[in-house]
Amino acid sequence: MHTRIIESANLDQLKEYLTKELYKVKERDFEMYEELELDLYKEVYGYHFNEWLLEKALSCMRNEDGTNGGHWTLEQTSSVAKGNNVEFVHFNEYDWCYVMNMMYSDYYKAGGNNTSFYVELTKAFLCDKDAPDGKALKYYLAMKD
Repeated sequence: MHTRIIESANLDQLKEYLTKELYKVKERDFEMYEELELDLYKEVYGYHFNEWLLEKALSCMRNEDGTNGGHWTLEQTSSVAKGNNVEFVHFNEYDWCYVMNMMYSDYYKAGGNNTSFYVELTKAFLCDKDAPDGKALKYYLAMKD
């Protein structure tokens, strides 16, 4: 599509066009499709998880306790955060959920079933003063490659 066509198109038309084109790419080159999908995601949502990407990330976890997937739900991690006076300022509840599950997945042998251990690790990871905005998603993307 040329620039003048894009400028005159409405959002529904653009969405329909992009969807068709992305599916063509998906059929030809799945890796390129995933790269484009993540690039579009970052343009729309920035470097923070949303429900869709959280579920995708959690589904890939291979946990040290021998299980697969997220150990806690979004509701459970949000409740734990609230109970520990965690404020979602530089990260959101989806970032928190991803990191808490990541910590469980990676450090189960050190923390066992001690939820407080994972809360403290998650706080330390997300509240790191010199960490960049979007640390959770940037970490996920770096580990994914």
